[in-house]
Order: sequence, then C-alpha cells, then structure tokens
Amino acid sequence: MDAQSWPGSLIETSRGPVFVRHDPEEPDRDAGGNRRPALFVHGLGGESLDWADVAANLGDFLDCYALDLPGFAHSPPPADGDLSLAGQARAVADVARAIGPVHLVGNSLGGAVCVRVAAEHPELVRSLTLISPALPDLRPRFGSAQLTVALVPLVGPLIVRLVLRADPEWMARRVYALCYGNPQAVSAERHARELATLRLRAGLPHSPRVYRSALRTMVASYLNPGPRRLWKQATLVVVPTLVIYGARDKLVSQRVPVRAKRTFPDAEVLRLSDAGHVAHLEEPATVAEALRAFVSRPDLDGGMTGRRGTVMKLI
Repeated sequence: MDAQSWPGSLIETSRGPVFVRHDPEEPDRDAGGNRRPALFVHGLGGESLDWADVAANLGDFLDCYALDLPGFAHSPPPADGDLSLAGQARAVADVARAIGPVHLVGNSLGGAVCVRVAAEHPELVRSLTLISPALPDLRPRFGSAQLTVALVPLVGPLIVRLVLRADPEWMARRVYALCYGNPQAVSAERHARELATLRLRAGLPHSPRVYRSALRTMVASYLNPGPRRLWKQATLVVVPTLVIYGARDKLVSQRVPVRAKRTFPDAEVLRLSDAGHVAHLEEPATVAEALRAFVSRPDLDGGMTGRRGTVMKLI
C-alpha cells in the first residue's frame, strides 16, 4: 500500500455514511487465515490518514482499514446529531461488523471508543490495541486540562472557532508542542500532511461543534459512575490487549497504562521512551512492529503467516 494515496470511500452504517480507507489493490484475505482485517480509529484532532504509515508497514500481514469518526474529516456528522462516545462506538461497531471480526486499534479518544466496542461487542474484536488511550484519570495532566477551556459556556465556542480556523502553520506548531515527544523531529512529509488535515478541518462548517462535542463526551466519560464507565468496561474486555504509550505524553498520564495493566484481564504494556501522545505518527515503524509481534501471539489467529514480528520489550 502507498502511504501517500491510501484510497477510501463512504459506507452506510446505522449512524449514516462513514468514510473508510482500504486499499482494494491489496490481495484479499483468504480462508487460511492470511491478512486478517485490522481497523484503526483516530483521536480527537485526527483523521483516518493518520494511520497510513503504520498500515503501509503492515500491508503484508494485516488487511488494514481506517475510518473517520462521524463528523471528522470525510465522514459527515450523523443525522441524529449524536456525537457521544456511545454514538461513535456504534459507528465503529457497524464498520467492524461489515469487515470483521477485526484487530481493533485506537488512539486517544479513539482508544476510549475502542474499549467500549470491545467490551460491548466481543464477537467483533479479535484483539485490542490502545495508543495513549483517553481513559478516565481524575488528575489530568496540564496539557489535557488546557483543552477543557473549550467547554466554558459562551467563551468556549468562540475559542474553538478561532483556533480551528487559525493559521495552519501556527496550529501545526501548537499540535507538535502538545502531542509530540520531540516536536523538532517532525519530517517535512509529516508536516505537509498535518497542514492538509488542518486545512480540511478548518473548511468544514461543523468542525467547531464536533470538536466541542467530542471533548465534552471525553470529560463525561471521566465522570461517569455508571455501569458503562470505561474502567468498568475494561474489566469486561475478553480479548488480548496491548497498550502503547509515550513516556513524553503531555496529555495522558503514565498512571493510565499502569492501571490498564492491572485492569484489562489480558494486557501487555509497551513504553516508548521518546514518543508523546501520537506514537503512530512519531514512530510508525515501531508501532507497526509492536502490532505485528502482538498479533502473532499463539492464542491469536490473526496473522501467523508472513514476516514474523520482532520481540518487543513489554512491561
């Protein structure tokens, strides 16, 4: 698969059309278990193309799909207006149902969505990989606390509109400072893709509403005391789980992967010393090798063929 031109199209779901990337030129998976499908879910400021480099490294091994959550990038907002965590999880479950069962991978907000899907639809998920997942932590880091300004009544909507439509170069530098372990290491190619993402988002009239709704649903999930609270749902995940986190993450505390190791019934944790919040963008080859090794576990039937993964140091 060419990471520069990963094709995609809209598919119909119960939430309305959802844009899904998948390369039809890649060989089909077969009955012998080759190239099981993997579905990638982006975070709050992301889109499906964020996973292109990881998918390019795994094309010989997994049949890679990535979606734009409803309201993000090329997926229109849902007709019912539901941009909650539960609503986003329904969209991901519908896509997984169409192509799955899948190896499910999510970053940040996408990680939280994937936990809910894995807990409530175990028949759709072969394994779960979470990269800096936005799981509840009532002692948020300074970086994540900054984002909640967007929820302040009256002032918040104005701030969001101004920020989302600000100069893309300025916005890109803000993204790198907040989300990357080493902002100076961003390549020219990665920078060009980031600018394209920012320009696309700025041109969508619904972006401010979608961004605030997504942020609101994350905060609500942190405060949810009910049976669908995410840490409770983590205990119900029956598939093997890999948690990848960056030691330089400014948004998700390192308390989260430690708690994940204790909470998910079958969890491995991988620490990347130089990465921040978006390891799949910063170190796509490393993330791909970790996925390759993880999915090659003897108790998973998703990829024992092809090049075997390198053994990663897990904690």
